[in-house]
Amino acid sequence: MTLEDDLDNELTEAFAHMLQGIAAEERPDSTLRSEDSLTESEETFCDVSDKSPKSQEPIVTQSSKVLEPDATSEEITQWVDAIGEQHRQFVASLEPSHKDKLPVAVVPEHIRHEHHGDPARGDTMYDAQEASIAGLTGVADLVLRSLRVIDTLKELPPPMLAEPQPGGAVPSSPSSSITPAPDTTPSVSAAIAHKDNLASLLDKAFGGDWISREMNRALQGNDIYLASVAMQLSRRLQSTPESAPEYRELQSSFGLVVLQLYELTHLDTHLDAGVGAVSLAMTGNVDDESPGAVVRVCNWTYAQRLVARREQSFERIQHAVDIATRTLQISRVLHASRASSAQRMLSLELAECLLDQYRAFGRLQDLQDALDLLPTSRPDGDIQDSQTFCVLSEIHMERFIRTWNLDDIDRALYYTFQVRDIDDPLIGPRPQVGQPPHPDAARGLHVTALVLAQRFKVVMDIADLDNAVTHARNAVAKCTESHPLYVVYLTDLALLLYQRFEADEELADLDECVERLSIAAHLPLVGTYVHYPARAAYGIALATRGDHKEDLAEIDEGIRQLQLARRAFSGGAQIEAQIERDLSSALFFRFQLTQGSDDLDEAIRYATSAFDRAPMDDQRRGALALELGEALAVRASRSSRHVDAEAAIGILRDVAKGTGRPSVRLSAAIQWAKVASARGPKPTLEALEVALDVLPLIAWAGSRMVVQYKTLARLSVDVGPWAAACALACGRADDAITYLERGRNVLWSQSLQLRPGHVAEQTQASKSTAGAEYNILSSFLASSADGPPEITPGMREDAARRNPKIMAAVDGMRSVYESMRAQAMAHPGYHPGDFERIESLKSMATQILGDASLHSAAGRWDTLRANLNQLDQDISKLDLRRDSRLAVILERGHIVFINIHSTRCDAIVLARRSEDVSMCITHVPLPDLSADEIQGWAEAIQVGMYDLQEGAIGVRDLDDVILIPILQGLWERMARPILAELSPKAHKRPMRVWWCPTGPLAFLPIHAAGPYEGKAPGLPELVVSSYIPTLHSLLRAHGALKNPFSMLAVGQPDTPGQSPLPAVQKELAVIKGACARRNKEPPTTLVGPAATAHSVSRALLAHTWLHFSCHAHQDPSYAFASAFFMHDGPLRLGALMQLDLSRVQFAFLSACLTSAGDERLPDESIHLAAGLQFAGVRSTIATLWSVDDRAAARTAERVYGDLLRDGVDEPDPLEAAEALHRAVGAMKAKGRPMVLWVPFVHTGL
Repeated sequence: MTLEDDLDNELTEAFAHMLQGIAAEERPDSTLRSEDSLTESEETFCDVSDKSPKSQEPIVTQSSKVLEPDATSEEITQWVDAIGEQHRQFVASLEPSHKDKLPVAVVPEHIRHEHHGDPARGDTMYDAQEASIAGLTGVADLVLRSLRVIDTLKELPPPMLAEPQPGGAVPSSPSSSITPAPDTTPSVSAAIAHKDNLASLLDKAFGGDWISREMNRALQGNDIYLASVAMQLSRRLQSTPESAPEYRELQSSFGLVVLQLYELTHLDTHLDAGVGAVSLAMTGNVDDESPGAVVRVCNWTYAQRLVARREQSFERIQHAVDIATRTLQISRVLHASRASSAQRMLSLELAECLLDQYRAFGRLQDLQDALDLLPTSRPDGDIQDSQTFCVLSEIHMERFIRTWNLDDIDRALYYTFQVRDIDDPLIGPRPQVGQPPHPDAARGLHVTALVLAQRFKVVMDIADLDNAVTHARNAVAKCTESHPLYVVYLTDLALLLYQRFEADEELADLDECVERLSIAAHLPLVGTYVHYPARAAYGIALATRGDHKEDLAEIDEGIRQLQLARRAFSGGAQIEAQIERDLSSALFFRFQLTQGSDDLDEAIRYATSAFDRAPMDDQRRGALALELGEALAVRASRSSRHVDAEAAIGILRDVAKGTGRPSVRLSAAIQWAKVASARGPKPTLEALEVALDVLPLIAWAGSRMVVQYKTLARLSVDVGPWAAACALACGRADDAITYLERGRNVLWSQSLQLRPGHVAEQTQASKSTAGAEYNILSSFLASSADGPPEITPGMREDAARRNPKIMAAVDGMRSVYESMRAQAMAHPGYHPGDFERIESLKSMATQILGDASLHSAAGRWDTLRANLNQLDQDISKLDLRRDSRLAVILERGHIVFINIHSTRCDAIVLARRSEDVSMCITHVPLPDLSADEIQGWAEAIQVGMYDLQEGAIGVRDLDDVILIPILQGLWERMARPILAELSPKAHKRPMRVWWCPTGPLAFLPIHAAGPYEGKAPGLPELVVSSYIPTLHSLLRAHGALKNPFSMLAVGQPDTPGQSPLPAVQKELAVIKGACARRNKEPPTTLVGPAATAHSVSRALLAHTWLHFSCHAHQDPSYAFASAFFMHDGPLRLGALMQLDLSRVQFAFLSACLTSAGDERLPDESIHLAAGLQFAGVRSTIATLWSVDDRAAARTAERVYGDLLRDGVDEPDPLEAAEALHRAVGAMKAKGRPMVLWVPFVHTGL
């Protein structure tokens, strides 16, 4: 008996079982009807346009033309043409500024249309008008073709199904007692013919053959269909002579179907039978150059890939790649005029093999070769089938993991969007009970989960991990335990839970991870050589949980599992490196618990081996080196082994100076500095200077502000103060200032580079294409830094007033959409929640494409910036002792840097020499001050303010118990030594000092430091204090243009959701009265409902003096979300920083916490006052803590009474610091509680 006979008997019996099961469900007949799902879809299409006239409304276009729901094809065509012409006229009517060319770089390469141009041809800008028209035309054309398809489907005749012949020609197994299955050949043939007719129709309507391919692919998930086809092919083989020309094609086709069946049944007999059939079909005429030969090679290659996974065989996959590559090359030479479907099939299968080969051997070129085989899927190209999308997603994901090229993760996200819900369509028929899943459904969910997890590493949004875990759960749910990839999917789900635990430390995730891996680790894994072993994952999860719970037994078991996994593994070096890395981590966990030197030695040995195995071009190699360097540093510190310290420094130096990920490089530089610190400040400075060079890369323009913020907060960076402390220890005070300027306010510095005022004059004046492109990209990146803006009703109303044509067009499109939405919701195929899912997916797509656009634009911006030499003019390029701008500022006072670091505390005083314009830089050591003490004082004030708000402490107790002792400490340990250098007694009036504190000192009221004993003066009496975040910010304020007085006053006495502020009206009345007394133009007031976030944002641009009297909030989790509370919601810092407020001379922020700062990044000065200053405001009064609204009103009254006093024609913002000094001095003199006057601070010039 032949192989085909054996398999035919097996399939016959299995097929009979299947049909009996179907009959048991009381279906009307037992005939296989493959076209059922197609017919149901067809009815859905028809129902959309055949609804009752009572339930439909005509679609109204902007031109008042009506498209009836039952419009003919000709009417639809006219409607689409009218929309296109209308849009062309509208675009042509726009102002020239709306029709400027835009940089090609803002459009990610993988979604560019041909009208966006081609950078390879030198195109850097594209015509926005042309792109807009082409985009609308494309959408309209798609709508037109879809509607025509609906009309054609109505006329498509139903399939003619032949009745099955009971007890037909299918032989039953001799040993079987089951009734032979009916001959379904006529029925299946009719179903296939109907499917082919429908696919041909849709292919003709939409272009290409992707629908045919997708329908064929979907059928490969139907085991009944595959079994039936295998039986038919088996019969044909038995009746066809081996010498017949078509025999080998039939044999290969039979083997292919059985292999596809194996991927559903996972029976080794099916795999062996399929491999045998396709292998026999490869024998014979070796010189056969027909397309059929290409198909046979494709089927054979597919078989080799499946067997290689089962048998862990490197050789099979390599051999398959060699044969398939050679066959494809020959076929392309012989059939160069056009690509055949056989070539496309072989290319896809070869790409699958190359992907496996990369996972086994780690050769990066394999991924590029695979990509070269696959067609692109740009919007104006052919649409691809689900398998191709899966392969493209996996290739780009693997390459991103290897290279950290953001273009790859952007492409992977784009492709996974096509396969994330194959079995769960948005609108239309849901899968029926018992309906087999699409063959790519589980794979699509799995790759989507993995790509989302990689996206988390880029954007650091925990929602990505949540979605990744959800998709991974769904992928596992679609597989039975016998599925060859079940263990892979289960292991990856557990690893995603592990990743989420590392992100938010939810122990439940780690517990579930361990539980799932305890199952996966004891199941057979097919394809171990291309996947991380479940046992190794189980080991690191156990060890991590043991480390978290300080459970030595669990760490021991984790190490044992990892050792077993390593001994059993026989796959690629890159996977083995990961196993050894995890084993090193587990051993280090045990060392930390037991302090056993043997564990540390073993951890270093495995870390060294993992580093050596990692490919030289793998971006993960930097992280492996960092871990090795850290372990060596620990051993060096324990044993004082000079060789370990040297080795650690050498490894960490290489990583820090390399080209890897900035966060890894910065971590390496900091660790290098820690190891070098044992040798003194000079070797430490070498490392810290490298860290200062890397630090700006963390704030790359292609990363959103939230990513930059989270990265800096995670690294707990204090590079600037540390470098300054080392420089001062070496007697280099000038360099210390430079280091403070370079190492602080990194995020603001990046934002400034993107502002129009920051671009050098030669670029602004440049008429070159490069100059224009650079400026547009800068604006685009600046506006995108904090994410897409929230569209508020106020913004829509304002847009309608300014651009009525645009809003009319938008309203017209919205009415069309709402009409179509209503029709869809009334359709029987609609399911509740469909449109919510659409909105969710639309939001995700917007984020993904927005990130891709940001990455593409930033890459081009970097190139242009280097070519145009537009480098940031940071303070390191200034000659501090001879700078004329500083000389002018120092005529009015002194600048004092106070550097706080764990190693030492110091002050640096900048003053002007009396005899010339040169500047004197004086170092003032503060040996009695410590960083720990400063941190304790800052925390004590924070707790005290909380207790005050909760009523647990009174204002006088707050003064006596907390504030006065802290202010006395600041006076004795810091202020007095500094004043001794400044000699305040030589001044007839309080001298002006700009304080630039670092670290936790930024949270303390330096300006209020004093002895508080009798009438002895302190800083409130001796100094007019101001604060600056950096010296550079003071220079910017000094260089800003002066503008005439124009006041905007914003008040919120009764903000929704907040407590009332009854004194707000008094503040506004004070401002109005002060303006009236000086015959100034009355202030513009936005009060209550008129003060919305949008209206205030617009009004800020039109005024030069600002006053806010409202509630405010310093967000502790993300400082850029700090905000003023307006009537309709928060006016966030992230939105304020996008505004150009360079005309604004002065701002009074009469609200709580407007200068509070961020505890996680104190050296970044992220608060509302700093945001306004960096946006261009020259002088600001703000608050360190919560303030009483009555005290705020009294302070405002005194400040404005001073600034707008008699004899002043034009108020001077440079007098704001003196005005505040006198206002709070008056409250202090009256014995007011400190909490009423200490919080007010001045920032800026």
